[in-house]
Amino acid sequence: MFKRLEIFGWENFYTKEQRTPEHLAKEQEKFYSKPKTWILAFEKEQIIGRILLHKRIIRFNERDIILGGIGGVCIRRDKRNQGIATKMLELAMKILTKWDCDIAYLCADIEKTGALYEKVGFVPLNRPYTFYGQSRRLHEQNNGMIAPINSRKIFNRVLRSRKKLHLGNGNW
Repeated sequence: MFKRLEIFGWENFYTKEQRTPEHLAKEQEKFYSKPKTWILAFEKEQIIGRILLHKRIIRFNERDIILGGIGGVCIRRDKRNQGIATKMLELAMKILTKWDCDIAYLCADIEKTGALYEKVGFVPLNRPYTFYGQSRRLHEQNNGMIAPINSRKIFNRVLRSRKKLHLGNGNW
């Protein structure tokens, strides 16, 4: 099953040009955290969608935050624009709520897919965030989005701060 999921992700998350060993190595450096669970969508016995869910405690402004994570959102190319991702994301948000997460985080090509994530409450972080790669090298990126889960107060504090959000180990 895991091999099928790996192939599904490789074929549907990346373009043909990105499917190289070099690109995979770069992605593995950043996206190496083990998910707490997977959400899968099937049609008959074929996988047509997947989302990886994460949970971790991070420090922000000297306080612990329970951070829920959404990663690896991917729908089979011929099944896109049918509402499948939105339904899966709605389920993901319910699960993160049950896990007592304060806020949720994801990274995305905001220009291309930001509207999808906005449907379930995500907004652009609008500043750089950091995380450690698998090599322990510190990375900085600027494509993060956050959403309130169980704490609108923490969400507003993070969103309004000028301080960089540090994710810990891995960008999921």
